[in-house]
Amino acid sequence: MKKRVYLNIKFLLFSSLLLVLAGCTSIIGPNDSNIESNSCDYKKIDEKIKDDNNTILWAIKGGSKARNCLNYQKSNNFFDRAESSYKEMVDKDSTMKNILESSVSILVNNNANEYEGNTYEKVMLNTYKALNFASLNDSQNARVEFNRALDRQRRAKEYFSDEIKDKKEELSSKNQENEAKDVVYKEYDSLLNDFKAYPNFINPFVNYIAGIYFLLEGDGIKARDLLKESYEMNPLNEQIKSDFELSQKYLSSFKNSKENYAWIIYENGEGVIKDEIRINIPLFIFTNNVIYTGMALPKIIERSSSYAYLEVNNEKTTEISDMDRVIKTEFKKKFPKVLSEAIANTISKTVAQKQLNDKSPLGGFLGFLYQNLTNKADIRSWSNLPKNFQSLRLKLNEKAIEIKNNQGKIIKEVLIPKGKNALIYVKSQNIGNEIVHEVLF
Repeated sequence: MKKRVYLNIKFLLFSSLLLVLAGCTSIIGPNDSNIESNSCDYKKIDEKIKDDNNTILWAIKGGSKARNCLNYQKSNNFFDRAESSYKEMVDKDSTMKNILESSVSILVNNNANEYEGNTYEKVMLNTYKALNFASLNDSQNARVEFNRALDRQRRAKEYFSDEIKDKKEELSSKNQENEAKDVVYKEYDSLLNDFKAYPNFINPFVNYIAGIYFLLEGDGIKARDLLKESYEMNPLNEQIKSDFELSQKYLSSFKNSKENYAWIIYENGEGVIKDEIRINIPLFIFTNNVIYTGMALPKIIERSSSYAYLEVNNEKTTEISDMDRVIKTEFKKKFPKVLSEAIANTISKTVAQKQLNDKSPLGGFLGFLYQNLTNKADIRSWSNLPKNFQSLRLKLNEKAIEIKNNQGKIIKEVLIPKGKNALIYVKSQNIGNEIVHEVLF
């Protein structure tokens, strides 16, 4: 009798210790409430970064907030902090660190690891840094950041090709994993296949906006090459075609043109985010001697647009890139790895639950409790990104530009000085919320 009591206490202490090690975040998931507000209060973000709590995630959100507040230097300070963490934690990952992170993901869940971001987020980080430098009239650093964004896209294809191949080979190595995989892919069929993926992890907007910037800066050859790449990805897009043709016209230097133009760039709505889905796995796949087994996986949630388009001089903005598609493309490519880790997590906890249950019903219950509480998907992401990017080019005539929403209401009037070209960047996450950035060239 004393031995049974001793074992029960041991099971209880062991499970309690595991729950403490798991941490609150791994049980309830990350909390980023109030971060989407329009206030320019950075106190919460600064505290999170100071505490080294998911530094990358909070720094990129801080960069978005400061940019919305037109505080371009502070925005870049946040983005620099995120990029520094990328280099320290992700780009220079050691084998031992990767093994440790994988172990934590299997024994607890990936929320217990530091957020490491996605490739599309790193690309957009450098793109926003470039736009911030453009607003600060720092053309040298703007060029550097655009080149970094483009280079990240070029390197993504090779990186993902190798990693996905390895994970697919791992995933097909065990019968249990294959059976669990079949259950999951039935649930995910529409999510993974009901959209047209972009090729090679390229975000057409990055090539396009970099091309427009280099054109405005007078680097016609680089502008032409970038706009050509964007046009090849969107051969039916009349706006990109028109801008590509303009770049061909001014290969020597756009600044020598007697005509002046303004580009209206529109960030529309809120891009997709992740949510959690729990999938029950038939017990017979692993063992019948457990209370429950299942896995938590991320799923994509669509969010709303703001204005369908903007209008200037009876012309409407045209979609250049669907950010939702960009995010879904990477989600689909990374899913085999995510699934592999989730299955390993489920197997390890189910086996532990069975072993505990074999010794004591109380132990089995505590094993089930631990598995249930830590069965959490990693749904962290940069939630400030738009649903899509749009563009419109206008020839200037010394009159004020009236930027209207799709209902004809004026968002802002902008008067461009004679002899100047302009990049007018409008972000609207939701109706009634518009932020306008103006850059003159």
